[in-house]
Parts: sequence; structure tokens; C-alpha cells
Amino acid sequence: MTWTSHAAALVSKAWQRLYYLRQSRKFRVSPRILQCFYSAAAESILSGNITIWLGNCSAQDKKALQRVVHSTKRTMGTSLAPQQELYIRRCNSRANKIM
Repeated sequence: MTWTSHAAALVSKAWQRLYYLRQSRKFRVSPRILQCFYSAAAESILSGNITIWLGNCSAQDKKALQRVVHSTKRTMGTSLAPQQELYIRRCNSRANKIM
């Protein structure tokens, strides 16, 4: 499996889960519950092993991942951390655990 196919699979899974987020938004579910659902259903997929694969992704793959996050921002009406910021935070966390 290449990094491109891995990123495409992640994006596909995230879009599938964001369908339920959009449906919940239509039913006027509170923003706090939407945030919890996003964290549990979509963000966990996008951030799983991010320290390994994001650094090796192409610019096109990173753009596709960021498109999912941006779409979620618009759906929820809140700000979310970009993938690159999450990547840096996780790398620093892992480096601190090593030291």
C-alpha cells in the first residue's frame, strides 16, 4: 500500500463518517455534541498514526485531508486544528516521551 492509497482510504472513511455529522446538523444537534461526534468518528481516523504517514504524503494527499477538515469546519461552524498542527503536536509529544 502506498501513502497515496492510504491517504485516499482515510479520506474516504472520513467522508463516510461526516455524512452523519451533516445529518445531525440538519436536526439542530448542539455544537458540543457535534464536536464530540467529530472527535470520536472522524478525527480519530484522520489522526491515527499521523506521525508516521503525514510526513510522507504528497501535497495532493495533504490537500485532500485538509479539505475534509475544512468541510467539517463549515458544517460545525467552529474552528478545528489543521492536520499539520496536529502532526506537529503529536511529534513533539512522542519526542518528549522518548526523552
